[in-house]
Amino acid sequence: MQLAPLAVATATAPTTSSVAFRPISPRLADGETSQHQRDGSENLDKYYGAAQGKQGAELLRALHLIVRTGHVDRGYSQARDELFGEVADLDGDDKVEDMFTGELRGPITDRKNGFDRGFNTEHTWPQSKGATGIAQSDLHHLHPANITTNERRGSLPYGEVVSSDWSVGEGARQAQRGVDALGKTVFEPREDIKGDIARGLLYFYTRYSQSRPSDFTLENFRHELPTLLAWHKQDPVTAAERLRNDAVQRVQGNRNPFVDRPEFVDQIKFGQLELGRG
Repeated sequence: MQLAPLAVATATAPTTSSVAFRPISPRLADGETSQHQRDGSENLDKYYGAAQGKQGAELLRALHLIVRTGHVDRGYSQARDELFGEVADLDGDDKVEDMFTGELRGPITDRKNGFDRGFNTEHTWPQSKGATGIAQSDLHHLHPANITTNERRGSLPYGEVVSSDWSVGEGARQAQRGVDALGKTVFEPREDIKGDIARGLLYFYTRYSQSRPSDFTLENFRHELPTLLAWHKQDPVTAAERLRNDAVQRVQGNRNPFVDRPEFVDQIKFGQLELGRG
């Protein structure tokens, strides 16, 4: 089911620094609904109708079937052009931000001039861990990224760094690589993208764990999961994230349920699931 597109207000990049950033989108408080939710609630109720009243693994299975339905494989080249030209540029100013630090660069309208300006595509679920086939071009887990920073992340799991060996950016916009409290090497992005990453990876598991691409492995996800659940709580959904969800649906035909219905995360009880092999 396609939701009607909503107008997007133009954000003006700061001009007081040689490095530009978009204003941070406000978080929605617990129980608060955005205008987007109020306007589209009837359509969303229909979209998620088959999940109504379900919990745990039963809810996970229902959501898997919902997000598989209507999902169109755009192909990797076209999906990246749509990422840079539409999904990551909601206000249409031809400027795109690095997911890791939030730095803005432009003009960017497709993957080629994104690359020319030092950006490529980050797969939050790495290609080497199973983001292949239709999953390789699934925009719900793809983001523009600074090429050098993306190389530093590689295929590392996401996590909270306690001892850093590399970093870029400052303060809340810092990204870093290092070891976590368990001694595993992880990559930590800026603060205000952590919830987005968490919901993208929970979507990816929901979409593909029951119909697995080749080379699919849970190696990263098993380690990441407690952190992702914490990030989902600490960095709630923003209005911009909901508009991005709309944009992805316009392109590939499906939605991220954890953006539309954040409460599904608790209702599935991810921490109690048998995640499966791999």
